[in-house]
Amino acid sequence: MLDIKIRCATDEDIPQVKALLERYHAKNLTDESKINGFVTTDMTIAELQALSHTEQGVTIAVDASNGVIAGMLIGASWDFLKPWKMFDYMQGILGDYLFDGERLNKQTSYQYGPICIAEEYRSKGVGEKLLEYQRRLFGKRFPLVVTFVNKVNPRSYAFHMRAGFADVGEFQFNGNNYHMLVIPTLHD
Repeated sequence: MLDIKIRCATDEDIPQVKALLERYHAKNLTDESKINGFVTTDMTIAELQALSHTEQGVTIAVDASNGVIAGMLIGASWDFLKPWKMFDYMQGILGDYLFDGERLNKQTSYQYGPICIAEEYRSKGVGEKLLEYQRRLFGKRFPLVVTFVNKVNPRSYAFHMRAGFADVGEFQFNGNNYHMLVIPTLHD
């Protein structure tokens, strides 16, 4: 049985987190291998460290048997993410989308993702554990989680639908089509 520990990343974890992101980044995959899912957000080690320090925004799943980071999940306030063009664009259009009859906004939501699970740990509940941990952590500051999934990434979309996200609409950015997804955070 798998012994996975979920926690916030430390500076010592960040190089492994970066390696996992690079392993599944679209720029490093063939079109054929993208069928199994991919990420498109690029972050440097310094940016990941800053996110970890300022927002507790790097959640990791560690295989306790060998210390390997089996998965990671990024989460951040819209203010932190403003320097990235995609996230800046998204926060500008949040108000165009409704969830439970309320307009989305950057004060009541945070941006989640990417989520990245090493292939050898997929379909074992790692993604669900990462998401639950982060929804509780960020639930202290925000009532909603917002994310997006590229329409050409059906594996990721299926995961998010199973996890309970609501598809609140679509948008385009930089020639790509995306689903805008929302789920409430969790509170203890």
